[in-house]
Amino acid sequence: MCIRVTLHLNTFKHYRGPVRHTATIAVDAAIRATATATRYGPGPAGSVAATPIGSSAANRPPANASAPADASASPVVSEDVYVVLSARSPGILSWAWFNPLTGIVFPLITFALALAAVSAVTERVVVRWIAYLQRIASLYARGRLSVRPVQAEQMPPEIRQLAETLEDMADAIVGRDASLRDSLAQKDALMREIHHRVKNNLQVISSLLNMQQRALSDPAARSAMSDTRQRITALALIYRALYQGPDLKRVDLRPFLEELTAQLVSGELVHGPAVRTELAVDPLVIDPDRLAPLALFAVEAITNAQKHAFANRGGTLSLTFVVRGDEAELDISDDGAAPDDALVASGVGRTLMTAFARQLRGQAELVRNARGGVTARLVFPTPAADAPARPSTGNQAAA
Repeated sequence: MCIRVTLHLNTFKHYRGPVRHTATIAVDAAIRATATATRYGPGPAGSVAATPIGSSAANRPPANASAPADASASPVVSEDVYVVLSARSPGILSWAWFNPLTGIVFPLITFALALAAVSAVTERVVVRWIAYLQRIASLYARGRLSVRPVQAEQMPPEIRQLAETLEDMADAIVGRDASLRDSLAQKDALMREIHHRVKNNLQVISSLLNMQQRALSDPAARSAMSDTRQRITALALIYRALYQGPDLKRVDLRPFLEELTAQLVSGELVHGPAVRTELAVDPLVIDPDRLAPLALFAVEAITNAQKHAFANRGGTLSLTFVVRGDEAELDISDDGAAPDDALVASGVGRTLMTAFARQLRGQAELVRNARGGVTARLVFPTPAADAPARPSTGNQAAA
């Protein structure tokens, strides 16, 4: 509360020394009395009086005082007009005690509110669109390149440019993949054409050998020519299986052995009695490098059976191929009456069979079977077990 107090001191202003000092004391006492009256409410008439400073009456609060107060006075115009300000003294629970606490709490509250506002705006404007583009990129990584960020129009300009960049990247990958597929298709077509031409050339050679065989009169020469022609026929069959199959680097062994056996047996039907075949082949996909010696081994075994076991009597030819984990076993058996020296005889066929087994890093042997005939056996590592281990390398509308 501010109180304006005007005191006329014309009587004292012309005095000097002790008299003026006494007047100043009186003015100060009057100001204190006025502040006391203002602080504690109006008192009895004449309670505002000049009281000398330092007296007990000037500093003693009246009986109706309820709380302490502070007062301040200052002259305004040449010490004739004074302004007095009086207010209650701050207590323990006053605002002044809470000022240091609010100086710490309010900034913390303001920082927390600002952080929450920034997080909410960031989540709304940036984070959710980054997560959306991350899902799109993960779809691209899985090969679903037809996905497009259809919600890009709602993004901020900078993130929209990133979405457009991802879309351009997907288009570029699609175009590159299409070009690679075209090149691969052309390569496959070229390889199939090469295999086809090699097969045709081998068949031409086989036909020429057949013509030459017919012109020969020596039985040994005719037999040698026939064996050579059958080996060439087996190689031609490999190339035909390659260009006719779905994979230019792999051949399914089961249909290949069935066709090879049928072709070798049917070629000798015109020269002797019929031979019945029994085949049991486990499925196995094999590459041409292993298929060639395997096929030539089968040609030698079947040719020997036709020459020695089925000559002038026929019989049953059994072909069994079994895969046992890391090893594969090929058995070609006949039911003919094999002489005792058939298992130890050495000839061109036996030499070739041993060479083909070594090429497959396997073993070849001739054993007598339960039907009295001979079984040509080839044991070699399976392609899956023999191949070195390779280190592992780690489309739809948009969501």
